[in-house]
Amino acid sequence: MANSILSRRSSSGSFVIPESENDRRVSLTGYSNIVLDVSTNHQNNDEDKNKVRVRFADLPSVGLDMSGFGVDKTVKRKYSVALQTLKPFRPSSKDGKLPLNNAGFFSYIFLTWLSPLVWKMYRHRSQPVAESDIWECSDQEGVSENTERMMRLWKEELEKNGEKKASFMNVWTKFIFTRTLISLCIITLFALASFISSAILVNQIIGYLESPGYNLAFGLGLSAAMFGSEMMRTLSFSALMIVGSQTGTRFRSGFMGIMYDKLLKMRVVKGKTNAEIINVFSVDSYRVHMATWLSPFLISIPIYLIIATIYCYTLIGFWCFVSIGTFVVCYIAQTLLTRFIASLRRICAQYTDLRVRRMGEIINSMKFIKMYAWEKPFKDTIIDVRKTEQKYLLYSALLYAVVSSIIPVTPTIASVITITVYTAAGNTLTASTAFAIIGTMSFLKTIVAIIPQSLRAYGEAKVSFARLKRLLLMEEYIPPSNEVYDKENVVEIKAANFIWDNILDQSSQVNVDKFAKRSSVTSLDSSRRESISNFALSDINFEVKQGKLVGICGSVGSGKSSLMSAVMGRMLLQKGHLAVNGDVAYVAQQAWIFNATLKENILFGQPYDKERYEKVISCCGLETDLRLLSDGDETEIGERGANLSGGQKQRVNLARAVYSQSDIFILDDPLSALDVKVGKQIFHTCIKGVLKEKTVLLVTHQLQYLKHCDEVIVMEEGCIEEKGQHHELLASNGLYTSMFKIFDKTTMKVRKPENSGDGEPGSYIKSTPIIATNKKPEENGLKKNGILKSSKKKSKGKLVLAEEAAIGDIGFGTYLAYIRAAGGWLVAFLVILSFFISAGSLVFSDWWLSQWITSLTTSSGNESDRASDNTTLMTSTAVSTSSILLSNSSKSVYLADMSSDPISYDTYFSVYIASLAGIIFLQLFKSFIAAKTAITASNKLHEICLDKVVKAPMSFFDSNPVGRILNRFSKDLDEGDVFIPQFTNTLLQILSLVILSVAMAAYIIPWILIAIVPVVIVFYIMKQISTVSVRQLKRLENISRSPLISHVNVTSQGLSTIVAYRQQERFFDSICDTIEEQCRKDDVTLAGTTGRQRYVGGKKSSYDVISVALLFYR
Repeated sequence: MANSILSRRSSSGSFVIPESENDRRVSLTGYSNIVLDVSTNHQNNDEDKNKVRVRFADLPSVGLDMSGFGVDKTVKRKYSVALQTLKPFRPSSKDGKLPLNNAGFFSYIFLTWLSPLVWKMYRHRSQPVAESDIWECSDQEGVSENTERMMRLWKEELEKNGEKKASFMNVWTKFIFTRTLISLCIITLFALASFISSAILVNQIIGYLESPGYNLAFGLGLSAAMFGSEMMRTLSFSALMIVGSQTGTRFRSGFMGIMYDKLLKMRVVKGKTNAEIINVFSVDSYRVHMATWLSPFLISIPIYLIIATIYCYTLIGFWCFVSIGTFVVCYIAQTLLTRFIASLRRICAQYTDLRVRRMGEIINSMKFIKMYAWEKPFKDTIIDVRKTEQKYLLYSALLYAVVSSIIPVTPTIASVITITVYTAAGNTLTASTAFAIIGTMSFLKTIVAIIPQSLRAYGEAKVSFARLKRLLLMEEYIPPSNEVYDKENVVEIKAANFIWDNILDQSSQVNVDKFAKRSSVTSLDSSRRESISNFALSDINFEVKQGKLVGICGSVGSGKSSLMSAVMGRMLLQKGHLAVNGDVAYVAQQAWIFNATLKENILFGQPYDKERYEKVISCCGLETDLRLLSDGDETEIGERGANLSGGQKQRVNLARAVYSQSDIFILDDPLSALDVKVGKQIFHTCIKGVLKEKTVLLVTHQLQYLKHCDEVIVMEEGCIEEKGQHHELLASNGLYTSMFKIFDKTTMKVRKPENSGDGEPGSYIKSTPIIATNKKPEENGLKKNGILKSSKKKSKGKLVLAEEAAIGDIGFGTYLAYIRAAGGWLVAFLVILSFFISAGSLVFSDWWLSQWITSLTTSSGNESDRASDNTTLMTSTAVSTSSILLSNSSKSVYLADMSSDPISYDTYFSVYIASLAGIIFLQLFKSFIAAKTAITASNKLHEICLDKVVKAPMSFFDSNPVGRILNRFSKDLDEGDVFIPQFTNTLLQILSLVILSVAMAAYIIPWILIAIVPVVIVFYIMKQISTVSVRQLKRLENISRSPLISHVNVTSQGLSTIVAYRQQERFFDSICDTIEEQCRKDDVTLAGTTGRQRYVGGKKSSYDVISVALLFYR
């Protein structure tokens, strides 16, 4: 059937039914992938003729030709692929792509598509994960598709609201709208399941325990209902996490894609802009992913409130609005505090940009810094910025601690206020009603607990969207017109003025300027960039004929390089006329070399032509270098040409231009890095030889070559001071003549030895044995840094090796280093103790509340004793454990102490209010000390890392790309500043509460250990299996981020060269592969984390039902 039918794609990418009579394939359903193929191919065997064949095929969308019925020709079925997930079972995909979109309903929910990878990683946990073991990124999560959609939405937003009022928040809302609705539906199911287990079933179970008789069948039915609701809650939460992470991945792909597309279109990328772009890819992309993931929880707040209000109204009437009002007040307080946190993060982000920019400058200039022993002053500059950044990080962490402290006490405060007001009004309160109210408040605590994190992610996403909007609205590069007035001219500039715009964004520099006043380095650097941005070219008039060699000279800072940038359209044309008729090849003053082989640097996307390639190598004087390089032209060149000399880099840069066979060659001082001998060879063999029929604009300080030029232009203070042929300018006795007199005097006094120049072929190779083949990698000193491996064959011609992930468990030394950075074992012990004391206050408060409720609901006789004892334990099992995973805090067990001494109502109230005050104080104290400790640890680790990097030898910087190093100081440091404290706080809070809850429950009923012991064993097994895969995938995800940052940094540095050689599409395809490489690992990591949470939730549900059954047995 390979030749039977070839389906065609429409312009939008959707499939359409073929129109020819022989094409008779028909889709049976709107979203099914079952296809009937009744085509008759006369080339097949007779037995195949007219035979109806049913086969499975994936149809991304279906289009029908309905033009005869007055309908558009193609009716798009937008959600056909997504709807296929609703089918219970689907055949496994063999295309090597992420099977999430091709999974059936049960496989999607239970993550069975991930199980083979998890088991494989666990069985081979002592071995590294192979790239082939992880699926490729699917088309739906790919960069191209999501970038195209996001660009269309952004364009519509600009057309609708204009640049000033346009908001990328609107683009975000439209992009995730449909999938957010799906998430809301899942959240509603999750909320109903949580409500049934924590409120309705608790009410029914306690009512059953209060009744004088026993009905075992009814009790077991309640246990089964509890198990079913808990399982439904777990599965719905799993589905919610998968849908949310998938939506976040798609948006992040488009987010990074549209930023990189804009980067390729920018006119200038310098200074703060470059740091912002790096932060967009390293930090902001993760923040918008989290915001997309968590945003449905913010929208679902009304759903929770409606469910809780309706049920409480059926219990206590209009008094329910007391508890609901308490929750609303707490929610408003959290919202206001979170907004303030977002404003602090906005200020902090500016210092983060400043720090990352300075770090990039230091890494790029490390050779000069080490040459002059300036490591300490530059390190102090980074530390000064970091201190200011740390201050705002600490403020944000402390406020977040206040927000987090509101969460545990909100249900308790709402419960006690409601119960107090309700009983004070003369109403009778039963135990079942009281605990049902408490269960409802615990149900609301689920959403309240996640609000701070969601609001924080939302606020940080707003900062990221504002940054992206500012970058997207930056002026784009407009290539010069090719409409010359004189057809013989290839370059025309008439009465033109050019300026550089102010690169620094004044609106975002307000707070940074305050810091600049305290830093002389910052002030000098800012003034230097300001002077550069204000430089202008005035009244420029010159024409270049086809095939002419034009020499451009002038003093330093006269505007020679700016004139070349103006010709390429990189400067703003204020007035006048500029036209360039022909393809341009550009050789920058500072050679741009990217991390690839020497051959790839020369070809630069052009097809390989052996004859032309060898001719270029010869004319650029690279034969000797190729013979000395360890692997010839296949030798890997480090970033910025780390293993090449200045002259070698410039000749490679020139070879790239010559190989391109362009019409116009703009050579910005390519001879400055060469000695006299090599420079003379290059000028006569290459520029005057191979390029003799091409148009060449040559900027040079080597005035001896200007006599060979067809025309000479002399620049002075941004103006063309003189113009003409060499002999004419000498005869005029002007600026050109004076320059020649100075040049002659200088060259007579100092003669540079011919064989000692930087541009001498092989000079760097002889002095620096980094890539020499006569030594082993260990002898080159790279083995100690963990750069090279033992195989000599693999290391031949290889400078930068792929970053490798660690294998196995995280060593204790890692935790020990973090503890020491935080202040030592004593500080760590105090932090952990504060969490346990805070958890103990919650235990006491809940126990005292249970005693109070018991005193209010006590009737008489043994029924009261039985009811109070059972209901007390019931609160510890059904209410508490059902909310422990999602709310980051749980109800603690209620230790029943049926004291015979009567306690007055005022005593209960006073003690409980005092306990609430103690809870608030301890929560704040615990959160403050934890936040301060975490920031201290992060700052200490940053200082250690910075010190190690600054003191590292140059071989370290030659062997590690800039992006890999910057990744440690951007995204990795951000995780240490923000996410590690959050996760550590959650871990300690849950751990302390679980330990106290289990201990109290076991003290009351030792039989509870029957449920606890097997659950702990199963938890441990599941933890061992899941942790291996999640840990290793997280390592791979972190490694995949470094090439992405390196790619962005290299693109920013070589943007003019990339655009001049028309390589934008190739670089965009390359970044798509890099982003998708990261996204596919991130998708699998999040899926593994979700699967682990699902297992924990399922086993916890078993624990709940066993606990309830033990109550009935008792």
